[in-house]
Amino acid sequence: MIPSIALSIFLSNFVILTLAELPADSGQQRLTAQYDEIPSKEVSEILFGENPQQRKVLELLLHDIQRGNHLLLVENRGLENKKIADRLLHHLNRPTEYIQLRRNTTIQSLTVQQNIKNGIIIYEDSPLVKAVKYGYVLVVSEADKASTIVTSSLNTLMANREMALSDGRRMIPKEAMYSSGIKSAGFLPVHENFRMIVLASRTGFPYLEDSSARSEFRYGENGITVKAVGSSPLVTTAVMGGYGTGPHSASAIATGSAVATATAKTFGWGTSTATANAAGSSVATVTAHSYDAGVATGTITTTGSSVAYATAYAHDSGVATVNVNTAGSAKGDASADAYNLGRSTAAVTCTGSSVAGGTARSQDRGIATAIANTAGSSVVKAQAIARGNQVVTDTQKRP
Repeated sequence: MIPSIALSIFLSNFVILTLAELPADSGQQRLTAQYDEIPSKEVSEILFGENPQQRKVLELLLHDIQRGNHLLLVENRGLENKKIADRLLHHLNRPTEYIQLRRNTTIQSLTVQQNIKNGIIIYEDSPLVKAVKYGYVLVVSEADKASTIVTSSLNTLMANREMALSDGRRMIPKEAMYSSGIKSAGFLPVHENFRMIVLASRTGFPYLEDSSARSEFRYGENGITVKAVGSSPLVTTAVMGGYGTGPHSASAIATGSAVATATAKTFGWGTSTATANAAGSSVATVTAHSYDAGVATGTITTTGSSVAYATAYAHDSGVATVNVNTAGSAKGDASADAYNLGRSTAAVTCTGSSVAGGTARSQDRGIATAIANTAGSSVVKAQAIARGNQVVTDTQKRP
């Protein structure tokens, strides 16, 4: 379970996370030994209200950043990504540096910081350089405002762990430096714990045009479609749109060369939530539509070269939930329709080269549940239709 308490401090509308000093009997005190910089300061707590959509996105992103990926968080209004980033930092509980990009940001200002000490101007390593050296998390805010020269350098740092500094030094992977026996002061090894969280708005220029990771927003009167296209195994792109606690919310997360598309539409006062997570070269497409007071929720997770589709339609006061998980070269398809007070749930899991489908439909107060699980090269389909007060469950498993 994700903990509910986090530590942070606010400065100029941005959150700076430092590792709080803990009691001697605390098991977390050992974290301090991983980092070589100045002692951390005590920080205050903040209150963060989660909803199921945000929790799901947090879990996916937390998994990726812990396994070594950097994150690119894109949002239409520039608020949701900051909340997600703050919460991620709370869970990571690691030293963090912050930089904010502007139109006039240069490679020099990105890597060298000017300070005054005892009346003398001195030049020190920037937050970026410190994060690289000591294995901190670096949060880059408003990346869409920077020039392509700057964002290209950040892309190279994320994807290849390489970057040329303005003072002539060059960042290179730590293992490459040690394996080749390089000991020159002109090279700066990139710490294995170094991570970047890049924040951008949906304007997309110039960062998202220059970046190998791309995104797309399409707005309608009642909903939103978001799309994330990844092309780097070390960068996870998360595109978030809609309202986190409102009538519609869509999130698309992609790594590798995967494509994730999520559509959420609300007609009336219902709630629609769509989450698509794709890795490898897979394709994930999810749609959630709610009508009147319906609640529609769709979630897809794909890996490998698999393909998955999911649709959830909730009418009146119905509740429709669909969940699809695919891996390998499998294909999964699930749909759930709920009318009146009906409840429909369709869940599909398939691996290998299998094919699975699930369909659940309910009316009145009926409850329909369709579950399909496949592996290998098998093909299976589950279907459940419930009317009146019926409770219908169809479970199909192969092999």
